[in-house]
Amino acid sequence: MKIKPSVNKNVTEAVKNCREVLVNETIGLLKQMRAEPGQDVTLGKALFLYQHKGNTTETVVCDRISYCENRSGNGYYVVSMGEDAHVPYQSDIFLTIDSLRTIYEEVRRVVREY
Repeated sequence: MKIKPSVNKNVTEAVKNCREVLVNETIGLLKQMRAEPGQDVTLGKALFLYQHKGNTTETVVCDRISYCENRSGNGYYVVSMGEDAHVPYQSDIFLTIDSLRTIYEEVRRVVREY
């Protein structure tokens, strides 16, 4: 059975919109806490994010988040693990929707306790 090309186009667009909303709302929550761009905000706990990419699984460990904004006003954030840990920063563009959602929920919890 042939699948209409519009189906794939609609799904691709929905995923893109979902990513944008999760990132923008997470940044909005950080701003609500009066976090400045580049300032680390400590999450309440370490997050272990498991991501499937192709035939491999990647684990991202983080306990802090900071955001940046470019000149056009578009924002992005990076997550990392501790100041002394040798875990690299991970940008939101490399995270899955599930990981973005997990981070959003944790930031939301931190803001509610703020």
